[in-house]
Amino acid sequence: MTLRRELSKLGALFRRRKPVDDLAEEIRAHLEMEEQENLESGMPPDEAHYAALRRFGNVTLAQERSKEMWRWNAVETLWQDLRFGLRTLYKDSGFTVVAMITLALGIGATTALFTVVRSVLLRPLPFKDPARLVRLYEHSPDDKFPYNSVAGGVFAEWRKQSHGFSDLAIVSTDARYNLSGAGGQLAEKVSAAECSWNTFPTLGVEPALGRNFTAEDDRPSAAPSVILSRGLWKRRFGGDPSILNQTIHLDAKSYTVLGVMPAWFAYPDHSTQS
Repeated sequence: MTLRRELSKLGALFRRRKPVDDLAEEIRAHLEMEEQENLESGMPPDEAHYAALRRFGNVTLAQERSKEMWRWNAVETLWQDLRFGLRTLYKDSGFTVVAMITLALGIGATTALFTVVRSVLLRPLPFKDPARLVRLYEHSPDDKFPYNSVAGGVFAEWRKQSHGFSDLAIVSTDARYNLSGAGGQLAEKVSAAECSWNTFPTLGVEPALGRNFTAEDDRPSAAPSVILSRGLWKRRFGGDPSILNQTIHLDAKSYTVLGVMPAWFAYPDHSTQS
């Protein structure tokens, strides 16, 4: 029954006049039949007419109640508002232009803001199993320093006592080095991240050229080594693959270049170059 009523409403939505005309014709026929019965029972014509109306009840109320059975009030109200709005915009072209420009600016600003929010907060990290990655900090008891960087010794204890993580890696992102010039190039300051050897394996990332760090590279006695960002490799070293296993000088100290990261890789951000 409900399905038939909804289908009737849908049909009436596109055939507005026919249901109204049918309803009026049905009420008129009913009143004429009632009036004819009154006449046949001996009532005068005027009395027969009013008696039929009294027996039927309020015609307007009956029409409104019947219309409620096949009308979608919300859709009709929306359509009426839309028609009124279009007529208003058509009559006032100046207001229409201002409204369109305002809408365009609002939509553009909202789209730009959502793009930033999505790239920073909503888009998954481009690493293996990003939903399983967490970042840990030290937290001072007085809440004044809730995101303290972890010291190496503390990190070693965390890793030794951890049973809930598949692996732990440590990263420091505040390093800046003086990259010495070669072949007449000027020296420059570069931002760098210092990390444990297993940082990239934990993220599921491999260099585009060369190799990753290994546990041997993390020993105190190991020669200093570095992996370059693709941007620094292209800009400073001309994209020359022969830089692999060669040495560069950071703060006048020799570092062996082990690899070059993929172009898309940026951790913790694009300013980190080595």
